[in-house]
Amino acid sequence: MRLAGCILLFLLFLPGLSEAQDRMLTDTIDNLIIYSNEKSGLIQAHSNGIGFGYRTGVNRSINNTRLWAFDFVTMQSPKQVKTINPYYTNSRRYVYGKVNDVFIMRAGISEKRLLNRKPYWGGVELRWIWETGASMGIEKPYYLFVIRLVPGPGGNLSYTIDTEKFNSDVSWDDIYGKAPFTRGLNEIKLRPGAYGKLGFNFEFGNVRTSTRAVEVGVVADVHPFGISIMDSNTNQRLFLNFYLSYAMGKRFNKY
Repeated sequence: MRLAGCILLFLLFLPGLSEAQDRMLTDTIDNLIIYSNEKSGLIQAHSNGIGFGYRTGVNRSINNTRLWAFDFVTMQSPKQVKTINPYYTNSRRYVYGKVNDVFIMRAGISEKRLLNRKPYWGGVELRWIWETGASMGIEKPYYLFVIRLVPGPGGNLSYTIDTEKFNSDVSWDDIYGKAPFTRGLNEIKLRPGAYGKLGFNFEFGNVRTSTRAVEVGVVADVHPFGISIMDSNTNQRLFLNFYLSYAMGKRFNKY
């Protein structure tokens, strides 16, 4: 009976002993040091596009991290819808009314402030984050393949396929599809502006030398000279989006 009781007690405490051992493996001197530098790469999605970014900076204190931020994102219009011409075989999908492919590059300064510190063995650490800086809108003309009927001798008709920018006078059933992305690269226009971002950063994991975080918030891009995506809404000056990003990186000291 005593042996059975000892075995029962061992089985009851086994999960706790295993957890304690795991904590001992991660609770090393390296993981308790406050590291001065931090950098990470991230992927992100927002209400009207996707992108990637990079962050690098310093931990000014336990509660405050100052970073340089760089982003590159696509920007679409909520009004754009892809369609296809059903009257021609092998026609290509395109967006009717689109005038430009738009991308935005951002460079700014970011700061994370601690709201809830995670326990030493792991968990989730919550910070609020603000970010601001300069942004550059990139407009690349959106070209289409347009079908033109050509009268021939004896009343016969032939056709040509021309590469053109969107024209509201052209019927949708005369559009064969989207032209290659490379068409229009020599016509790129730059639209300078500024941006601001506000959100929450959720960092998880139990190793202090590496970072994994999910971030959610809102970002606003302002371009005084306007950016045109759709023919129905040209020279749009404000782009307001919700965003979600996932970042991976590391903390380190420079010796």
